[in-house]
Amino acid sequence: MNLIADIGNTRVKLAVFDADTFVDQWVFDSVTRADIDSIVAKYSVDRAIVSSVGKDMNYDELFGTLPYMVLTSEVAVPITNCYKTPTTLGADRLAGVVGAATLFPNKNNLVIDMGTCITLDFITKEAEYLGGAIMPGISMKFKALHTFTNKLPLLSAENIENIDIVGNDTWSSIYSGVMNGTCLELEGFVARYEEKYGSINVIFTGGDAFYFEKRVNFPNFVSSNLLLIGLNKILNTNE
Repeated sequence: MNLIADIGNTRVKLAVFDADTFVDQWVFDSVTRADIDSIVAKYSVDRAIVSSVGKDMNYDELFGTLPYMVLTSEVAVPITNCYKTPTTLGADRLAGVVGAATLFPNKNNLVIDMGTCITLDFITKEAEYLGGAIMPGISMKFKALHTFTNKLPLLSAENIENIDIVGNDTWSSIYSGVMNGTCLELEGFVARYEEKYGSINVIFTGGDAFYFEKRVNFPNFVSSNLLLIGLNKILNTNE
């Protein structure tokens, strides 16, 4: 039984896998030793893996006597990592492409992770990870417009349905710029990838993915557990 910990900028996701089979999942604002102990006891967990792009944590204190590993550039992964600076590659990005290759082997996969930042990561059908792109997430865009101007309000993406390309007041103009602008960015990226690599499989993940899966004009698959699947695969690879 494997315990998977994905520590992001805003949330902590935990999951339990029985070998390759997903069993259960939890989401925390912050996680404690008591949370870990409860899950370990309930599911008789044998080992753990942690990926973190968030705040530093004392993993020895968090996991106690449970054997665990931290995903770093030194850990063996079941893909070929062609990133020029692997030590600077976010663990979440690496786990995402491993998850994509696990779910969709022998395909060109583009992972679009919609979180605090929006990351695009491309792995070829030969399981070679080439890299991708990093840009501000939609919350960061809303905050930037408010923070770096004197009069623009702070908006959020909540309760958004139809957004016209032409905003007819300040609020709708901001929504169009952020939401439609992000759609156009992603559509442009996908078109360029297809020009260069031919057919690609696009996978959305991350907390904001549901805002865009039906707004973009390219076929896509949504996997909220993509990073967890990738981390579990890496843990099994290092058994």
